[in-house]
Amino acid sequence: MLVKTLMITNPPTISVSSKLLEAFKKVNEKGIGRVIVEDNEIKGIISTRDLLNYVVERCEKGCDRGDIFALVDKDVKYVMTPNPVYVYENDDVLDALTLMVARNFGSLPVVNEVKKVTGIVTEREMLLIFQDLDQLFSVKKFMTKRVTSVYEDVSVFDATKLMIKRGFRRLPVINESGEVIGIITAADSLKLLTKTILKNEPEMFFNKKVKEVATNEIYSIDPEKSINEAAATMLMKKIGSLLILDSKNRPLGIITERDLIIALHYQLHLKTS
Repeated sequence: MLVKTLMITNPPTISVSSKLLEAFKKVNEKGIGRVIVEDNEIKGIISTRDLLNYVVERCEKGCDRGDIFALVDKDVKYVMTPNPVYVYENDDVLDALTLMVARNFGSLPVVNEVKKVTGIVTEREMLLIFQDLDQLFSVKKFMTKRVTSVYEDVSVFDATKLMIKRGFRRLPVINESGEVIGIITAADSLKLLTKTILKNEPEMFFNKKVKEVATNEIYSIDPEKSINEAAATMLMKKIGSLLILDSKNRPLGIITERDLIIALHYQLHLKTS
């Protein structure tokens, strides 16, 4: 299978001369959470994490309206990852998957023979491969058992700092009894931050509680179910994780898109070895 059969075409792009405000506006187009920086050829890539980290680092002790304006008036080169690794349209999907797993990439820009950006492939597209595979492994083999959660009354800013520090894209939200009542993602944080920037109201991001932003719809899975079923559920619901809960709705584990592409790579390697 070729990369071009799975990739998302016409991904969000901006020019190397663009300001960061434009990156904030475009990064969530098509639900990708990334924007490619180009100038005839690919020059860089900016992720949701890059933008959140940029603001959190500089606003550790707070930011006023002037600070926010100054931050987003910078050139994208100050935040982008320059010269990102990319794949060609006609590269084999398995090679792209191996690269994503080995280098811990959540996505890969896709270019044509003249290195013009034509698409992007993310972990979510890779999950489509599961539909053609045998159900060999259960969720419990690849899930993360130690779940980091956040209390509902914690600020979105503090929850975002925790995600950045621990390298997470999401945190289950729990009440004082330890029951899961929702989930907050890096995408949720970025949407609020972008709204904060566009309205120039810093208090929206720095003072809002997690419970005001978190998604209340909770998706879970039995750990004995197959990873194929987990992948199918994530694709159908357009979500990046599934929780494993006990009878009192307390988190016992979590399986993410990242866990699943590692599992996918493992299973495909078994087939070819």
